[in-house]
Amino acid sequence: MENLRDVRGLRTDDGRIVRRAVLYRGETPRTPHAGRTGVAVWPPAVVVDLRTIAEAHLHGGGRHALDRPGTAVYSVPMGASLAPALSGAQTTDGDLTAAYRHLVRDAADAIAAIVGIVARAPGPALVHCTAGKDRTGIVVAVLLRAAGVRRDDVVADYLRTEENLPRLWAALRAAGVREPRNRALLGVQGPALEAVLDEVEAHPGGAAGWLATHGVDPADLDRFVARLVGPVAAEAA
Repeated sequence: MENLRDVRGLRTDDGRIVRRAVLYRGETPRTPHAGRTGVAVWPPAVVVDLRTIAEAHLHGGGRHALDRPGTAVYSVPMGASLAPALSGAQTTDGDLTAAYRHLVRDAADAIAAIVGIVARAPGPALVHCTAGKDRTGIVVAVLLRAAGVRRDDVVADYLRTEENLPRLWAALRAAGVREPRNRALLGVQGPALEAVLDEVEAHPGGAAGWLATHGVDPADLDRFVARLVGPVAAEAA
């Protein structure tokens, strides 16, 4: 996997650190062993697949590559309602801000549900879409901010995909994934993610309050934060 990574090591506003082998992000795994060299623990215990049913069928269909004993796969489709907005956009339009805002509003309940899935995972959880950059980037950013991860760290993690793009698109093309008509979708855009975070954090209670409004169980949110974030001293030890 060309865009797989553990979000370990990110810092929170109060000086704590994100634990390793709790939350992974990436593109669609092509084989059961596709990501084993990129992270400390593989395969993950839980997979959250953000692809639409049509995408999953088009890009291989059938059984998920990681749907094996010891790994639970959850399909949480996101982006189906976004397709008309993107196809209607000019292919030269380089601004994804409106599309990102549309997606986070449309998928708010799904993002809240993902908190519970990750919170109850008995091991690492992988969140992925097709390329692991737009939908995955938005979901992971909201989850990290809800756990108190510093905004600069969240945006920097999202932008790490940029260095992977040449290898990522080469691998996706080899797997039969067609490049999007909107050329902006070939890359990542910090300002578009910043706009999503502005909207989510404007909610009373910030990202955690936004998730609560959209149905997250408070106990799940507490459990998620406790799993994801630990004291710096404990991580160093």
